[in-house]
Amino acid sequence: MAISTVVSRHRFWGSAGGTLLVFFVGGSLIGTLLLWLPLSQTHNADLIDLLFTAASAITVTGLVTLDTGSDFSPLGQLVIALLIQAGGIGYMLTGTLLLLGRSHFVSLRQQSTMGVSSQISEGVSLFALVRFVILFSLVTVLLTSVLLALFWIPEFGWVKGIGHSLFHAVSAFNNAGFALFSNSLVGVAGGNLVIWIHAMAFIIGGIGFIVIYEIFTPKKRLSIHSRLMIYGTLVLLTLGSAALLVFEQNTSSLGTGFDRLTAAFFQTATTRTAGFNSIDLNEMSHASHVFMMINMVIGAGPGSTAGGIRLTTFILLLTGLFAVLQGRESTRLMGRTLDVEHLLRASGILILTLTLLTVICLLLLVFEPEQEPLMVIFEAVSALGTVGLSLGLTGEMNPYSKLLIIVVMLIGKISPVMLFTALANRPEKPVRYAGGRVALG
Repeated sequence: MAISTVVSRHRFWGSAGGTLLVFFVGGSLIGTLLLWLPLSQTHNADLIDLLFTAASAITVTGLVTLDTGSDFSPLGQLVIALLIQAGGIGYMLTGTLLLLGRSHFVSLRQQSTMGVSSQISEGVSLFALVRFVILFSLVTVLLTSVLLALFWIPEFGWVKGIGHSLFHAVSAFNNAGFALFSNSLVGVAGGNLVIWIHAMAFIIGGIGFIVIYEIFTPKKRLSIHSRLMIYGTLVLLTLGSAALLVFEQNTSSLGTGFDRLTAAFFQTATTRTAGFNSIDLNEMSHASHVFMMINMVIGAGPGSTAGGIRLTTFILLLTGLFAVLQGRESTRLMGRTLDVEHLLRASGILILTLTLLTVICLLLLVFEPEQEPLMVIFEAVSALGTVGLSLGLTGEMNPYSKLLIIVVMLIGKISPVMLFTALANRPEKPVRYAGGRVALG
């Protein structure tokens, strides 16, 4: 019994989920110590708020209890930016490097462990993928910062303009949502063009490195996963923007003219784990708030810097639903038949997410009995999806709620990988039990 326990513990800490748990918890504690330095702060902040900031940065969530631009010195802001970069890229690379210790190549079973089953061809070099991820990330952040600097250097001067540009480029590409302005991107210098630059950066960061790798690698045809991510992203952004325009047709929250279209698109895109906001969310309708929470749960692509159940999981669930409604025994997608294993995995992810969300909401409602329930639920969904949007509750929470949100942000980042690992590594069972039927409906 003791030997079995030791072996199971060893397997856990040696798994992708265990490695990520150590990475994010350790990064949060190291970040807290660095932010605790007097040189990192403009005034003495509570330790719980520093831990909250570090955990939010390393998990690229973006929820804050302190003002990043005014409560932290340039050194503190640099620490936060480094935590964001480490968390965003490390999330994808940790699982990859773990596999690299076993083999230089990715098998289909190992790919599914990383949550990217059948996304890259058998035999693709992990070293090539890692090099590409690092290089592409640095180039994209650099180009984004240059574009932002064109607007912010004339506005803030060379030092502040370059600093703000680099920080926001890192935050946007990694879907972190941290901003050096107290109201995020509301009324930001540069207007719509700066907002679109942010949007393009976090859409690219959220589509998944595997998709980007395939696009830049000479190949006759993109994989099903890449095509699914590209088409799905375009459809969700288009339908989501139209939905917000309809929900906000009787309000002025989105502005007027081209500003209205920009705001609708940006708020649709940012709710899929980016965390920035270009308008006051409290001025939006409850219908828009609920719609944004649905987007938070869906999230972006696997193998990216974003969170949520993943767009591919959502599409698989929809195809399974359509198959049931049409009375088909198999699911088809883009001319291919999908194994029932894919649907079971997608269903498991959704059930786990909804179960966690229910428990988190109940606990937050207990800890924050005086707050409006919608604000509490919005905060819980944002934390679990590592989104970072808030209706104003974050800074008003008591220490127990803050600790809970810290744990939730870590769970939101680690639980998908742990579930993928459990599903991918389960042993095959040669024995099949006799079939049976259960009445439904």
